[in-house]
Amino acid sequence: MENKTFLKTLIIPAAVIIVTALPGFCAQTVSLKQTAIKFLLAMGGVALSSVIIYAGLSVYNKFFVQHKSINFNKEDSLSTPDNVDDAVDFFIRKNKLR
Repeated sequence: MENKTFLKTLIIPAAVIIVTALPGFCAQTVSLKQTAIKFLLAMGGVALSSVIIYAGLSVYNKFFVQHKSINFNKEDSLSTPDNVDDAVDFFIRKNKLR
């Protein structure tokens, strides 16, 4: 598995460099104005997608997720144990090893 990850980190950047170096794949005369417009359109799409996802998840959370009231119990607290014995007891209780 390590070899595949290593190869991906080498092959993908090399392919990008080769493709961008070939004439015809990259325009030779691109103005700054055209580049800025394309960049702003892409960022506008990202912003619009973010708003749509946020709205969709808000609606989903409001109508389809049942909210449960949480009863706080001192034993369920994740505060730092005072000593080693408390830490071991907490670990056993949380992992239901008894």
